[in-house]
Amino acid sequence: MLLCAPLLGSAPDRERPTSASPPSNAAFEAWLKTPSEMPSVSPRMVRHTIAWADVTPAIVYENGRRMRDPSIEPWRFTVTLRIDAARAEAVEQHFGVPMEALQFSYRSEAERSRLEKLEHDKLARHGLRVLPTSDAQVGMLEPDFQWLIDGSRADINPVAQAVLKETDRVLRERGDARPVTVRDRVEAVFRFIQAIPYETIPDLPDGKDRCGLRTPLLTLLRGGDCDSKSVLMASLLRAACLAECAIVTLQMKDGTGHAILGIRVPTREGDRTIEHEGRTYVLAEAASIDATNDGDIAPLGVIGKEWSDFLKRPYKVVPVR
Repeated sequence: MLLCAPLLGSAPDRERPTSASPPSNAAFEAWLKTPSEMPSVSPRMVRHTIAWADVTPAIVYENGRRMRDPSIEPWRFTVTLRIDAARAEAVEQHFGVPMEALQFSYRSEAERSRLEKLEHDKLARHGLRVLPTSDAQVGMLEPDFQWLIDGSRADINPVAQAVLKETDRVLRERGDARPVTVRDRVEAVFRFIQAIPYETIPDLPDGKDRCGLRTPLLTLLRGGDCDSKSVLMASLLRAACLAECAIVTLQMKDGTGHAILGIRVPTREGDRTIEHEGRTYVLAEAASIDATNDGDIAPLGVIGKEWSDFLKRPYKVVPVR
């Protein structure tokens, strides 16, 4: 599922009633009364095993071309995690908004401003925000990536540590004498992300709009799409304090959206990068998967050909802490 930005209710949707017709804001007011804090739930721990491979030791370059030596086996990794499935589901249910709740009526501009502030404040507690448009009548609903990362940090940190520990074990057993760099560790997390299945996010039975996005912990358990996997990878990197990140959203030629991750790591020759506010980010195609589990997949710094010219079209860079 690609990033989307549904309309937040235009002026015609919020008709000014006559004095004989009082505002009807039942759905909106009911939504305002729902809990704004993340719910506490009883843990329901599940074992979740993810295996992945890395062909790094088998890659050679001849005349500038990347080639794989088939005689060299890839590194193979496995982590078994204990994930609180109840927590993952609770965060997902707290995220998002029922779209009918975003429509309200008002009698005056002062009342409209008051209700819009209540709306925006409430959305912020559920991982969403509204970007005003030039006509000031319609807002664009979008996910708050920082809210998603902050809310998952404690849950995701043990996962990041397990991935890095497994990486250290494999490199040690393989006898790789080269010192492990920050970029090595980031690439290990990237390979882990590529082992997570790609899944288009379905419409959910609770009727909430989540801009086609799945929360990080649930993406880990069930898979996710381009933006869901990008946010999960950013969550892992930030939880482990490995690198600064930015979510890059872009518009494809057919008008649909896509998301990739920008990562602040030392660049290598051939890396696709993006500049933002004086910082250089190496791009990572988190949506790619290792379906054959042979580890020969897009490396860090490579993005799909179908959006390789994305700088010529509308795009947005959102740094996350």
